[in-house]
Amino acid sequence: MKKLTFIYSLLLTFFLVSCDRSTTDEPTNEATVRVLTTNPWKVDKITDLNGNVINTASLPEQSKALFGINIQFSDDKTVRAIDPIARTVINGGTWSFLDNEKTLDIDIKDLKGQFPINKLERSRMVLLNKITYNGLTFNVNLELVPAL
Repeated sequence: MKKLTFIYSLLLTFFLVSCDRSTTDEPTNEATVRVLTTNPWKVDKITDLNGNVINTASLPEQSKALFGINIQFSDDKTVRAIDPIARTVINGGTWSFLDNEKTLDIDIKDLKGQFPINKLERSRMVLLNKITYNGLTFNVNLELVPAL
């Protein structure tokens, strides 16, 4: 009887150890998602990496367009660009976290790419972005605030 119990416990152990526990999605901290999805965001300013504000007039047209939209992230991993005056959806797409919530992958027309997250708090989000102007590429910070 002891041998039979030992064999069953050994088989059960091998079975449990051999189960695939890996997932394809990285686990997401619910608090981080809540901060991102609680309210729409708007670009407050674009700065260089030293924190100096870049004059809006000297930005390329695509970057200037970011000031005219609110960005709403939803729990279902969708994102929408919203006209803040008419409150209509301009376009939409998807979002996800990458690299253990260190990068935000956004896929909408006006804001598409993988953006390393410098800061994500309830009152402020700072994303690293690359802009191209007159053939030169610059690293800048997109500083977003809640659009209330």
